Formats: sequence, structure tokens, C-alpha cells
Amino acid sequence: MFVELLKMTRPKNIVIAIITLVVGYMLLGFPNSLFLPDDCNSDFDWIGWSTVIVEAFGFAFAIGFANIQNDTLDLESDKMNRPERPLVTGKVSVKAARITWIALFVLMLLCGLGDSNSSSPFEYFPLGFFFLLGVLLIAYNKWLKHIPLLKNMTVAFLCTTPLFYALMDYLILSNLILPGNDYAQEHIWAIIPAIPFAFLLTTAREIYKDLEDETGDLKAGIMTFPLIAGSATARRLAGAIILFTWISLPLPVFYMDKVFGHNYPPLFLIITGIALTPIFAVILFSAHRKNYRRAQSLTKVAMFAGLIALIVCTFL
Repeated sequence: MFVELLKMTRPKNIVIAIITLVVGYMLLGFPNSLFLPDDCNSDFDWIGWSTVIVEAFGFAFAIGFANIQNDTLDLESDKMNRPERPLVTGKVSVKAARITWIALFVLMLLCGLGDSNSSSPFEYFPLGFFFLLGVLLIAYNKWLKHIPLLKNMTVAFLCTTPLFYALMDYLILSNLILPGNDYAQEHIWAIIPAIPFAFLLTTAREIYKDLEDETGDLKAGIMTFPLIAGSATARRLAGAIILFTWISLPLPVFYMDKVFGHNYPPLFLIITGIALTPIFAVILFSAHRKNYRRAQSLTKVAMFAGLIALIVCTFL
């Protein structure tokens, strides 16, 4: 039963979240002391591997509890859409699943507590963050996922929370170490494009997921955006988001300096143009052929290709 419960946590999604967290810190300079000046002296500990590992476990437990709770609530629709899932097949009982997600929720909060810095006035920021994340995940599972399109955007926001966490952690600690200094604001530019990029592609991916589950959701009485607006409209919206993302690729190269004082090098546009253009084309073609599972998978690939391009260009 342990293996089946592990599958219910969606290990692939956990890996994606952990990678996204590490990417966020790397865009801010980790592990190279996050661009702190050599002459900086502080009583506060900066971000190290132990901190990132604790935070990674926090996100892992959050995703695990949310997915298991979601499966208990979606049991009826999964009988149509996901008949292979452990709760549907009976390999895991609803009671065991409920106990597991509650335990994972507690472990998530303990990670937040363990990541707290007693020497900081923001000592309980990690605990508060993970508590609010848990509340949002429960709200999504019980209510928000029943609101068409808002559910897709909520999932997209949730997928960007590792990036937001890295950014907020960086800003809080840098302002403690260098109070009254503009140092942090001058070095956050690298992570900025990653947040809307991940948000847009995840929104498109979630719409493709709803399109794939359309038949089962209809039978289960779950109203999704494709069921309300029509599959063609939903497909066009997801495609428009993909195209908008593609059209926006030059922005970090030519226009970021207007707000953040820095631009990504032209290499970013070359890498993303070569890597993402064919991927986006195949995504749109797959969706047109109603191969929504393939469209979802390739959207994930595109997101990570873009994040890797950001990292490469940041360290050049």
C-alpha cells in the first residue's frame, strides 16, 4: 500500500516543484552566496543547501497532501477519467488516504517551522507561508476547482509558488543583512521573467488537461471551462496563451531594463527561439488533433526548457 500511496502524491509533480524552487534560487545566484558582496558582514545566516533541502521537503509534503486529498474528493469522477488510480482500484482505502494527507499536512508545517530563523524578525515567515499554501490547496480541492478557468489559474499560481518563495526569502534576508540598501532590488531581475512564463504555460497545460478529462467530468457533473465555453473555445484559448508566451520571449532581452535596469543577453532569445518554437508548434498541432495528453506533456517540457535558458543566460 505504501507504493500506491506514494503514487498518489504525484512524484513527478513533486520533482517539478523542487526543480522550480532550485531554479528560483539559482536565478538569484545560489549557490554563489546569492551575489552578496565580499565585504558584507552579518549576524544572519544566508541561504545554504540545508535550508533549500528543508524547503524542498516542505513543498513535497504540500503537493503530496494536496493530491491525496484531491483523490479522495474526486473518487467518483476518477472512476471515469482515471480508473487506474489506487482509490478507484481499491488498493488504497479512503480512510488510509485521509490519514496520510493529514500527516503530510502536519509534516509540511513542521518543515516551515524548521526553516524558521530565530535571529530574524521574520522568524515565522516560512511557517506562515506553508500554512497559507496549505489553506489555499485545501480551498482549491474543495471549492476553487469547481469554478471554471479560475481553477486553471489557481493551479498555475500554485506552480509558481516555489519561485515566489525563493524571491520573498531572498528579499527578506537581503534587507536584514543590508538594511536600507538597494542591493536586493538590483539583483532580483533574473527571476522576474520566470514567474509569468511558468504561470502562462501552466494555465495552458491545465486547460489541455480539462479538455482531456471532458467526457468524465461531464458524467461526474464537474463543470470545467471546456464544458461551459465549448472544447473549441477552450482549445483556442490555450493556443492563444501558448502563442502569447512565444511572442513575449523578446521582452526579457529588449525591455526589462526599463523597469529592472537589466536585460537578458540576446543568447536567451536564440536558445528559446530554437528550442521552444518547434515545441510550441507540436503542442498546437497535438491539440488540434485532440491529442491533449501529448500537448500537456510538451507544455511541461517547454516550461523547463525556458527556465534552463534563463539559468544559462544568468550565469554568462
